[in-house]
Amino acid sequence: MRDFRAYLLDLDGVVYRGEQVLPGARELVEWLDASGRKTLYLSNNSIATPQEVTAKLARLGMPRPEGRVLTAGYAAAQALAQRFPGGRVFVLGLPPVERMIEEAGLHAVWSEREDEQIPDAVLSALDRNLTYDRLKRALHAILGGAAFYAVNRDPRLPMEHGVFDPGTGSITAALEYASGQQAQIIGKPAPAIAQQAMRLLGVSPEETLMVGDGLDLDIVAGHAANVTTALVLTGLTTQQQADVATGDRKPDLIFPDLNALLDVAKAAAY
Repeated sequence: MRDFRAYLLDLDGVVYRGEQVLPGARELVEWLDASGRKTLYLSNNSIATPQEVTAKLARLGMPRPEGRVLTAGYAAAQALAQRFPGGRVFVLGLPPVERMIEEAGLHAVWSEREDEQIPDAVLSALDRNLTYDRLKRALHAILGGAAFYAVNRDPRLPMEHGVFDPGTGSITAALEYASGQQAQIIGKPAPAIAQQAMRLLGVSPEETLMVGDGLDLDIVAGHAANVTTALVLTGLTTQQQADVATGDRKPDLIFPDLNALLDVAKAAAY
C-alpha cells in the first residue's frame, strides 16, 4: 500500500453499524487529521441529511465531522434539481429525503389524484414506512412517464449485532422488476459521487483511497472512479466472498477492520 493523501470513508459497515462505532474508526480519522491528510465521509445514506449524519458522527465521538459528509441522498436531490428545475418528484423514502428535495427547489408531492399531473421523476430511497399503496403510486408514475432515479443500490443495511435490514436496492429492485425499467443510480456503484468527493477535496484519483465494505457498491464505484480501493470486513462482505471476487468487484486491498488499515497506512507514511 502506498501513501495516500485523501481517504473516502463509507459509513455503514465501515465507521459504524447502527449506533456502534467500529474498531479503529476514531483512531484512523485522528491520525489522518494529525498527519495532514484529507478525509471525507462518502455515504450511500438515503435516510438522513448531511447535517443529520454529521450530528450522528459527532454524537458517536468521531473527530471533526463538520463539512466532511457527502451523502447520495443529497447528491440525488442536486442531480434532480439540475435536470428538473422547480419540478415535482415522488419520493419513495423518509422525510429527510423529502426535505432535501424541497431545499433543492423541487416539490416532493404526488397523491395520484385523477386530476393531478404525473410527477417529473420518482426517487427511490430507503423507506421504512413503505406500504403497498406507496409502491403502487411509484410504479404508476414510472409507467406514466416519470423519470426513474434511485439514491443507491444497497441491498442490505448493516445494523448492530451482525443484523441486516433491507436497503434501498431492495425497494428499487421491486420497482425495476414491476416497471421493466432500470433506475438511474446516483450513489455507489456509480462513480459520480466519488468524483464529486475528489473535486471537493482537490485531489486526484492517484492520491485517493476509497474504503468500503461492499464489493458491488464501494469497490465497483472506486474502480469506476479510477481510485485505489480498500475493503474492510466489518460490514456486508465476508473474507470468503472477498477472496473469490473478480474484475471490478475485486478490491485492491483487504483489511479485517480500520485498525489494520491504520497500521499499514502508518507504515506506508514513514
